Order: sequence, then C-alpha cells, then structure tokens
Amino acid sequence: MIKPEQKSALKNELGGFMFENEALAPKTALKTGGPAAVFLQPRTLTELELALKNLTRLGLEFMILGGGSNLLIADGGIQDRVVISLDQGFQDYKIIGSDNDSVMIQAGSAVRLAALVQLSLTGGYSGWENLAGIPGTLGGALAMNAGAYGVTIYDYLSRVSLWRGTELLCLARAELNPVYRNGGLKDNDIVIKAWFHLPRTDAGKVAEKIAEINHKRRQRLPAGRNAGSVFKNPAGDYAARLLDKAGCKGLTCGGAQVAAQHANVIVAEKGAHSQDIKELMVKMQERVRQRFGVVLEPEIRIY
Repeated sequence: MIKPEQKSALKNELGGFMFENEALAPKTALKTGGPAAVFLQPRTLTELELALKNLTRLGLEFMILGGGSNLLIADGGIQDRVVISLDQGFQDYKIIGSDNDSVMIQAGSAVRLAALVQLSLTGGYSGWENLAGIPGTLGGALAMNAGAYGVTIYDYLSRVSLWRGTELLCLARAELNPVYRNGGLKDNDIVIKAWFHLPRTDAGKVAEKIAEINHKRRQRLPAGRNAGSVFKNPAGDYAARLLDKAGCKGLTCGGAQVAAQHANVIVAEKGAHSQDIKELMVKMQERVRQRFGVVLEPEIRIY
C-alpha cells in the first residue's frame, strides 16, 4: 500500500500531473476494475524523469498504463504501486525521411496503432496492414510484441528509445530479442518513441489488405467489451482450438462469458467484475488442463 506520507511527498513534487483515486475502468477495454491510488500523467520527458526520480527516492514501484486493451485491473484497483500514463504528451508521429522506395516513421509510445495503420493506408506504406484492428498503443504493442496473421510490430522496427533505470537509451532492432508475445524489453522499461522503416507500395493494395484483415476480425471476434485473446498460444498449437475442444464457448462466471464466436475471448457484460473474469479464466485453464494436459498462460496482464 502507498502510505499517506508518500502520497503527500509526491503531491509536493509532482502536483501538476498527479491525481489520486483515478478511475481506471474507463481506461481499459474490459471496463472493469477499481481506481489507482496514485496516477501520474507526465506530459514531457522532463516530467517523466522527475516522476521516476521521486518514485525511486520514496521506494515506490510503478506500472505503465498504455491503451488498456490487454489489461485486467483488480476490483480493488491499484493500491500498491503508482500508475503512470504517457497518454498526454507522447502521441506525436511523423515521417522523418523518405525516398522512392521507403519511408522512415517516428512515433511516440502513446500513439494508437490505429493511427499508424491509417498513416500507412493514406501514404501507401506496406508492412502494417495485418495490425489493422489491433487496439492499444505503440508502447504496449512493443512491450508484448503485438501482431496478427504472421506479422508483428517488430518486423519493420528500426530502433526504439526507452527509459531504463536512470538512463535514456536508444536501441537498434538487433539489440532486442523479441519472441512470441514478448518484446524482449526489461521489467520497468518505458518506451518513449520508436522508428520504423516501411517500404512504399500501391495505396490501393494497402487498402485491400486492410479491408481483408478487418473482415477477418469482424468474422472471428465478438462485439462487446473484450480484451482480445485471453491466453497465449502454446507451442505448436492454438489456445482457441484447445479451449473450443474443451467446451469453453459460452461458459460464464457472473457477468463474464466466453464468446460464442471465439473460445479464447471473454466478453464482459454490463455489471461484470474483474473477479468474474479471473474466475472464468481459471475455469478455462482447468478444462484445457484436464482435457489436454496443457497449462495455458495468460496473454492479458493481470493486476
């Protein structure tokens, strides 16, 4: 728990961008969970550095809140660590170099993936079409190596700027080791911005591919509040297949239900609690374990 004296000390130093008991449910895709005891929203790199120095001085842990698309917050909220959001000051993106064959794009960590896909559509830049429809921000996508249909966010990454400990680093793609649903970043790394090298192509072809991907998503994913895939695919198989064969479609717990269209997606109905979702995830895991002897690993982050 964050102590009152720690809150007071933070308020004295960071009052311009510190908020107490900030509601987190509206900031997540599932729309469940309690508030953040302390919520920081730095608008510049200088403010972020100041915040991190004070957290270190006070011995406080933190977590980064991105787009909230892959996150389950406890019903009691986040009381034991500070929540940091870069949403206010790290949303810039622009083309910083181009030639006849390619472009270099620089993007802040809080930029929505949808904005980057739209940029590629408008300009006719290939590589991001398969990311269409994936919610969330660039920072979160890099942290978890987001991707779909054989393409990941790292495939066209050139380099990334991040805050690690007390240093601002710039790492080339070759210095990172992304694997399935893990970008190879260290704990508490904070992505600041990233650069991508995309090949030019016909804008019409980009539009066709994005339309195809969006159609696939509409066919497979349910409407309603959900965080996409709940569990990671085990090696050599698909979590959705195992969950389907284990009879998980339509399974419910309180206000949470496994989607009829996709056995690896949980829909949170109005009035659902985070505990409902957690308990439903346990039921799903247990069914797959009993049927196939496979223990599924959560893809969504649980706090």
